[in-house]
Amino acid sequence: MKKIFGFILMASIIAFSATSCKSKQKVVEISGSDISATETKTTTEPVVVSDEPVGSERTIDESFKLVDGETNSAAFARKFHVVVGSFSVQSNAKNLQRTLNSEGNSAIIVVNEQGMYRVLIASYDEYAQARNRINQISTRFPDAWVLRQK
Repeated sequence: MKKIFGFILMASIIAFSATSCKSKQKVVEISGSDISATETKTTTEPVVVSDEPVGSERTIDESFKLVDGETNSAAFARKFHVVVGSFSVQSNAKNLQRTLNSEGNSAIIVVNEQGMYRVLIASYDEYAQARNRINQISTRFPDAWVLRQK
């Protein structure tokens, strides 16, 4: 009797362990899974760059003029200017201009109607060019912005 009871116990343990390891998930056939992939061609439209600011880009329209002693009227005549400094004291603007020019830039200083001195590091005819310049200098001048003559 002990042998039969042991045999039945062993058989039930083996049967139970064999069935408990099976996955409870059902196999699902996905329709279209046997279709081979085909190559698709996508066409891209050309990107049109606008002369207007987009999103959170900082662009200010204001009236300004060259400060006394500035001679770079060619840069002043352009439409978009990259501002890297804005000061209420002209000597502070002059110090930044000197530093920039000693590094090979052609910085100029303009003054607006409220008496703020703007240090311009570059001037362009197109807005996209000014934005590209800001992207180039963003590590050194993270607050650089575009100034447009009113």
